[in-house]
Amino acid sequence: MQTVCLTPSEARRFLISSFALPHWQAQSSVQDVLDHLEYVQEDSIDVCGRMHELILWPRIKDYTPQVLHKALYGESAHAFEHYLPNLSVIPLIDHPHFLMRMRERGATPHRWGGLFEEELPIAEKFLAALDTHGPLKTRTQGREDGHMLSGWGSRATVLSQVVEKLWFTGTLSIARRDGFERVFDRTERVYPGVLEATLPDATESARHLTRKRLRAKTLFRAGHQDKAQVGTDALVKIEVSGLSKPWYALKDHLPDQYPTLSDDIFLLAPLDPVVYDRRRTRELFDFDYTWEVYVPEAKRRWGYYVLPILKGETLIGRVEPKLDRKAGVLTIRSLIFEDGKPNKTLRKQIETRLEQMAAFLGATNGIQFI
Repeated sequence: MQTVCLTPSEARRFLISSFALPHWQAQSSVQDVLDHLEYVQEDSIDVCGRMHELILWPRIKDYTPQVLHKALYGESAHAFEHYLPNLSVIPLIDHPHFLMRMRERGATPHRWGGLFEEELPIAEKFLAALDTHGPLKTRTQGREDGHMLSGWGSRATVLSQVVEKLWFTGTLSIARRDGFERVFDRTERVYPGVLEATLPDATESARHLTRKRLRAKTLFRAGHQDKAQVGTDALVKIEVSGLSKPWYALKDHLPDQYPTLSDDIFLLAPLDPVVYDRRRTRELFDFDYTWEVYVPEAKRRWGYYVLPILKGETLIGRVEPKLDRKAGVLTIRSLIFEDGKPNKTLRKQIETRLEQMAAFLGATNGIQFI
């Protein structure tokens, strides 16, 4: 296996440029971003914009939520939503590999697989309703079929769990969203021709999805299964000066040069790929970060929904914004500089970006520090 030696600066520049952040809003479309990132993780929590919006906004010129909606739904769609392993926006070209695995999963009754016998009548009734009425939400259907605990431990209709299975196993797809609420239809109506398509075999799909996952990480620690799937000849060992343990990259992903980055300010989503791997973030950026949304309040170090601040190749601090929709204000609960030494020029640059975030989120009265 080839070994490449990088300085920490080269490794950081490789990551940031691979993750489509050479400068502010450097990409022109969702497809451009997916070409770099492989997928964009979604999340329903909306404190200062949802996760996927906070990932796409810094990357796409003149981005609005309608840009993603158009990429996902309708005749011009070129992406779809599924798990990788979390809910994500994924290029439509990958759909056959996912659909093959979905159908495999649906062949056996399981909590997250095929339907149990008692679930079949509920599924058949919902599918018949789709054929009669077109795309439907689960919220307006199936209350007569009773309730159960969802996978999150909350109370949900039995129908919603059955529909989740039908989606998870490829019978249904998301036709659109209203807000963040899913509207389902049969997969063959959402993606015409899918029933006639020849799907890849299991070995090909497993290799394809492993490469996709590793390319999305850019710099990663390769396990035995990863090496077996893609082959050691496809990997490069990355020795970063000052680090005792190597990282890895896909050979065809490694650039010839490590570009100079802009000094633009970026407010990174908690699950932005730059900081997604917390160990890598500590080792390469000397930045300790935890998304504390699920941490009890008394145990939080930084706050509920804190965004790392990137400037150039350095994570310089963290900020906790929260949108007050009623007041039309983006409130700033904290702004912490990593070196503990804020300066007026840098603070002004961050405030300017926060003002732009407020405008993006529709906070017509700007920002307010509290």
